[in-house]
Amino acid sequence: MPDEVHARLVAVAEAEHISLNAALVQAAEQWIAQRARQAVFTAAVDKVFEEDAALFRRLADT
Repeated sequence: MPDEVHARLVAVAEAEHISLNAALVQAAEQWIAQRARQAVFTAAVDKVFEEDAALFRRLADT
């Protein structure tokens, strides 16, 4: 980890009155949750495009 990133993490952890480890765990959990939400959103959009492909083709022709 770059020294600058480490120093910023330490500063944020201290400001939040938590350990560096706790800050890293929170960051990792947030990153994982964000990726999971992104995957759900992408799957939903893909499903809409698949189910309504004919409608989208007709709209494109107008």
